[in-house]
Amino acid sequence: MSAQAGVEIAASEREVWTVLADIASWPTWNPAVRHAVCAEALELEVGTKFRFSTEIGTLKCRVTSVDAPRSLSWKGRVLILGERQTWRLEPTETGTRVEVEAEMTGLGARIFRRRLDERLQRVMGALVELLRLESEVRSAEEREDAARAAAAEGRAKARE
Repeated sequence: MSAQAGVEIAASEREVWTVLADIASWPTWNPAVRHAVCAEALELEVGTKFRFSTEIGTLKCRVTSVDAPRSLSWKGRVLILGERQTWRLEPTETGTRVEVEAEMTGLGARIFRRRLDERLQRVMGALVELLRLESEVRSAEEREDAARAAAAEGRAKARE
């Protein structure tokens, strides 16, 4: 069973990538993630292992492909359920288009197919929306910080 979702984000590809690739910070913007651990913060590479906890348990995951800041794929397992996710980021005139595809595998996916099928689509839709919100907030904060720094620099030069 699989699901796809996409969203347009008013933030640069690099800004969106920073949010997505910082696995340890997922719980700060995704309420479904209770805890996340990854040894490598933003330098993900094939084979990087990470884990995160949700209401169904702790998924133990491994990055299967990465092309920063364009794509990230990983697979994981919790109990009798496997999951694969592939994220794609594409710059647009107004920001970044993000697409995610998720696939549930294993015995759990076959047993609970009816319940999981609809839920997976809802979860993916909510996930891209949460990523959009967090990326846009961080982007706005970075622009404000840069504007404050430029103004302070301008004032300092004016005093000289």
